Amino acid sequence: MRILRIFYDWPGDWSGLAPAGYEMTKEQANRGHKITIMCGFWKKVPPTKIKDVNIIPIFRELLPGTIYFTSSIFLFFYYFLWRNTFKVDVIHSHGHFAIWIYLYRKLVRRINYLKSFEYEPVFITHFHNTFKGRWEALKREGKRISWVSEKISYPLGVLSDKWALETSDQCIFVSENLLLEAIKYYSADIKKCKIVENGVNIDLFKPVSPIEKSKTKSELGFDDLDKLIINYGKMVPRKNITNIILALKYLPQNYKLLLIGDAPFGYEQEIINTITDNLLVKRVKKYPSAKYYDVPVFLQASDVFVLPSSFEGMPKVVLEALSTNIPAIYSGFNFKEDVQGSCYLEDISPQGIANKIQEVLERGYKPNTEVFRVKYSWRSKVNEIEDIYKNARIYR
Repeated sequence: MRILRIFYDWPGDWSGLAPAGYEMTKEQANRGHKITIMCGFWKKVPPTKIKDVNIIPIFRELLPGTIYFTSSIFLFFYYFLWRNTFKVDVIHSHGHFAIWIYLYRKLVRRINYLKSFEYEPVFITHFHNTFKGRWEALKREGKRISWVSEKISYPLGVLSDKWALETSDQCIFVSENLLLEAIKYYSADIKKCKIVENGVNIDLFKPVSPIEKSKTKSELGFDDLDKLIINYGKMVPRKNITNIILALKYLPQNYKLLLIGDAPFGYEQEIINTITDNLLVKRVKKYPSAKYYDVPVFLQASDVFVLPSSFEGMPKVVLEALSTNIPAIYSGFNFKEDVQGSCYLEDISPQGIANKIQEVLERGYKPNTEVFRVKYSWRSKVNEIEDIYKNARIYR
């Protein structure tokens, strides 16, 4: 099968959704598919290569909110010229990077002689969030929305979602709540919408023995008696990182917090102030970031993962924790089926977080890693995705 994948967050710095696109592509390449990637990149951080995968890099936006007028336009012309030369069986687009391709496909529907050219390959759109759902969640919680987001990014993101839903043969949603948002806000056609949750690299994120766990804890500066809470990834206000910090005030002194990730300047300062103002410096360790392949070390030393987010698609960090045999407390999304060791957080206040952490650790919640790793391996998820590829034409 010949596949074109359009994925803005391709690994270079491994931030955002980058690991998902990479792991998905690597699994498909191992199956012998011929894959081309059109992705964003920084000049100083070249895209990570996969054997036999052709990568077409496109400059990323220089300023937040400008992707629609920079990278997305470049992508459209690369796509249009490339499609004249190369033939593919499937075009698999992730998110709003391809906004102008969606609009082009909408216009092509009205021009008969272009239909066969543009509609020959199956076109799949993969939703990792919905802009309208994100927008409404922020407004409900009274979160600050920047002028650029409110006036430019979100309105164009909503248009991108609508055009993608209208012009794709099939749409993949990474969680049920995202699909319900698409139905609620965009009147999505349920017949061509499928849920395929994200996967996890089970060879990288795996359990370790108690001896190795104790050794890693010690190397990070923690004691065996410490109960180590972890959160990592991009730290933005919607993830309510300061609430996790404040939860320590309601927990015994041996409960410690490990934070890994960078944050926008204003929120970074808020995180630092929350730690210092509440005299929690000795109970919180914060690292600016960690590379994808280093994250398992931090997880293996931890006792519980916490993500009190206002909204999420299907966060890879939760899957990575569960695959490493770490119970995960989360909010902002739901699994399609109950997952042992995962606990939904109804109350994201500091007190609510503290209560849930104590409940999970005192009752000994643990994932069923054997079952989880079978269901959520990338092998399993790519099987689901390729079934959608094969059946997509019947919905045209």
